[in-house]
Amino acid sequence: MQQVPYPDVPNSPTVMFSRLAPGARIQPHSGMYNTRLVCHLPLIVPAGCHFRVGNEVRQWEVGKLMVFDDSIEHEAWNSNPDKLRVVMIFDVWRPELSERERFELTALFSD
Repeated sequence: MQQVPYPDVPNSPTVMFSRLAPGARIQPHSGMYNTRLVCHLPLIVPAGCHFRVGNEVRQWEVGKLMVFDDSIEHEAWNSNPDKLRVVMIFDVWRPELSERERFELTALFSD
């Protein structure tokens, strides 16, 4: 994790854990900017947990990183009746952004 190119944006977590209770759903939503990619590292994923990005429903696999553009609508749900889902989430800069662009975006988001 020390090598990850985190966006240095105020009021934004660097790394967080997302717990999704049995039967719970995270409603469809999207980020405001496409300057970052969101990474999900599944830690506990019982059967019945799903994730949709755009028109694609994806299956989490424990230990297998999923990366997606946060500006595309996405949602998650846990249809398992009694098991918790846990995913570590962190952001990275889009790889096509230059160091200068990252610096300028950090300054823009800091104001």
